[in-house]
Amino acid sequence: GVSKATKTLNLSEDIFAGMDFTLRGQGRTIHHQEYFHLAKGRDLGFNTVLGFFSKLASGTGEQVITRQAFRLGQILHLPEALTFYYAHVGYYFTQHLVAMSLPLLVFVWLLVIFSDCE
Repeated sequence: GVSKATKTLNLSEDIFAGMDFTLRGQGRTIHHQEYFHLAKGRDLGFNTVLGFFSKLASGTGEQVITRQAFRLGQILHLPEALTFYYAHVGYYFTQHLVAMSLPLLVFVWLLVIFSDCE
């Protein structure tokens, strides 16, 4: 039958294709090409950008719970595994860590300033 498009299904099909390609191995390599496409300006309002980043985050959430990600974690060497981690779910963990550490840093500096230690 014909598959229906949904908001949460097949968000990151290109990422899944790359993971499957890497898992099949046998010395295969992926060559990256950059293309510039110029077009009209797009709406860059807050809601539009928020919707786009929500879509990216949903796709990353789907990637984390798949067998492909588990299998890649088993076969990749450390540099590739760390690159894979940070390019996917590690980015969001890092953003959360930075967002949570800033108020903590301000609190510690206020303690240092008001402690009157000499």
